[in-house]
Amino acid sequence: MSTNGSSSTAVSRRILLSSLAGLAVAGGVGAYEIHKANRPPRKQPDGQYRQLKITWPNAATAPVLAVAYQKDFFSRYSLDVDTVGNPKNGHEALDLLASGQTGFAVAPALTWLTRLHAGLDASLILGIQPGVFRLLVRRGSGITRLDQLVGRPVAVTDQNAADKLFFAIMMRRKGINAMDGVNWKNLPATDLLDAANRKEIDAVVAHDPLTWQLLSQNGGLFSELVSSNTGHYADRVNLVLGVANSALNADPDAATAMALTLRDAAKWTNIHRDEAATLVADDTPGLSADSVLQMLQSEPAIRPVAGRPLREQIAQYCDELQLISLLPATESASDLAKRYTRNVLRG
Repeated sequence: MSTNGSSSTAVSRRILLSSLAGLAVAGGVGAYEIHKANRPPRKQPDGQYRQLKITWPNAATAPVLAVAYQKDFFSRYSLDVDTVGNPKNGHEALDLLASGQTGFAVAPALTWLTRLHAGLDASLILGIQPGVFRLLVRRGSGITRLDQLVGRPVAVTDQNAADKLFFAIMMRRKGINAMDGVNWKNLPATDLLDAANRKEIDAVVAHDPLTWQLLSQNGGLFSELVSSNTGHYADRVNLVLGVANSALNADPDAATAMALTLRDAAKWTNIHRDEAATLVADDTPGLSADSVLQMLQSEPAIRPVAGRPLREQIAQYCDELQLISLLPATESASDLAKRYTRNVLRG
């Protein structure tokens, strides 16, 4: 009897525990379903065939764009895309967008924000990849710290380039007024070596592939002082896809398809850097396929972002541009980021 009683008690306990576990699981599933129901659904492409135009600085050497074309990512989303113009920098790309020659443009975030603040009627929809800004110093210049750049000649290929703004922000965080304190010298890329050899410049601020070529060749004339490829800067996007608001309002699904295409192409590029290098090697002047691969391997992970993550990163950039007085400090960075971004991947 006692044996039977003990067994019955054990069975009852197992039944009770099983019932409680079932209730817990059911409660958990119910909570998950409620959360899932409250979460906005991810927007899906409509599959409609579209002919679109995009502009991209130095498009021939852009790995993500080459992958989108040559690995058929555009066709996966029923897109037939033409690359418009041959912009050398983000400002030239945004000029093409502003003039209506294209509905989509890619440019550095810092360039986008200064132009959006100036009245460019567009929205940012996808952060594609991180920055590859490098500050190179001439060996023999004696420069080992950022504060030693004050009053020294530093070459840039464009006075309004995102490269210059990026390092001006970095130096401002260290209490250095680089916008006024550095002797910025505007020089074409083809003149940088001669100017350095003549000791007319002590440093160069630019981005890959130009800075990689200066570093990897020329007998060690330059060394890298700082870059955007390490620390928290490496976790942030630099190149950003935007769309003219007129194009976005006319066909929002086109913006969704373009963002999905470049998101997928960016993820593929991050995983297959060796193959991506071969796609742009022939169009990258002065660098072999092996050197292009080494360059891509030296760069941060490519993590495309949209929606809230993009908005948060854009808010960081807004805050930094406020530091160097290129955006008004009278409005919060988060409010500016909300105004300048759109989430085209939520429906």
